[in-house]
Amino acid sequence: MDKLIEFLQRILDWFVELLLWVPRKLWELLLDGLATVIEAIPAPGFMANLESWVSGLDPAIAYFGGPLQLGTGMTFVAVAYVLRFAIRRLPVVG
Repeated sequence: MDKLIEFLQRILDWFVELLLWVPRKLWELLLDGLATVIEAIPAPGFMANLESWVSGLDPAIAYFGGPLQLGTGMTFVAVAYVLRFAIRRLPVVG
């Protein structure tokens, strides 16, 4: 009798794992598709001229930009704006 119960328990465990695998696989496929879409977005045109804009800065700004970590701060601000834009587009949250 114990072997039968153990066998049924293993079948039930396998079935539960199968039921949990399906949503995980669907979520993985959704995220892979989203990553493909995001990677397909081209870089904006102004990014090509970014080097000439940075080289045109005053030397005093460039001098204080290093210790003050202006590049990191500007990156954080840009990411925050993009995240805010993305969240506002969600119908439930935004």
